[in-house]
Amino acid sequence: MRLYSERGTFLTKPNNVRWRNLKLKTIWLLLGFMPGFMGTMLGVTPAMAARLESWRFDRNLNRLEFKTDVTIRPRAQLIQNPTRVVVDLPGIKLNKPLVNQPIGGAIKGRRVSQFDPQTTRIVIEMALGYNLDPQLIQIRGVSNVQCSVQLPKPQLNPAPPPIIPT
Repeated sequence: MRLYSERGTFLTKPNNVRWRNLKLKTIWLLLGFMPGFMGTMLGVTPAMAARLESWRFDRNLNRLEFKTDVTIRPRAQLIQNPTRVVVDLPGIKLNKPLVNQPIGGAIKGRRVSQFDPQTTRIVIEMALGYNLDPQLIQIRGVSNVQCSVQLPKPQLNPAPPPIIPT
């Protein structure tokens, strides 16, 4: 077996000083390289949680805007009784306690909370008597890390007919 050092010199004896140095360098290289390589291969990454950096609801445009520090795919749904739009941000950690802000008018308020350890949830709740058409709710990616949820104009539910005693 022929081995060469970084200088191109032929190493012949296993007890050669250069041979031992080369072995030590190889061992240190492998010890430094293997944990990172194995972590990548196994899908293990350092414990850095993705987070919600900013969010706001624009009352005039009926638009929720939020920004994270990683690319995400938000999920939105409309839930009834009371009517509310729920936006889940999978893989996002909220670094604050529950945030609850009243808005007023057709929109009662919004709240942001940690739904489960891996999901931050933003809820826009409608005032009593108002509803939204779920077909008109649009999620748009402004960039890789910034999204908006466009809500349609809230509709006032028609009043139930009066009950006339007979």
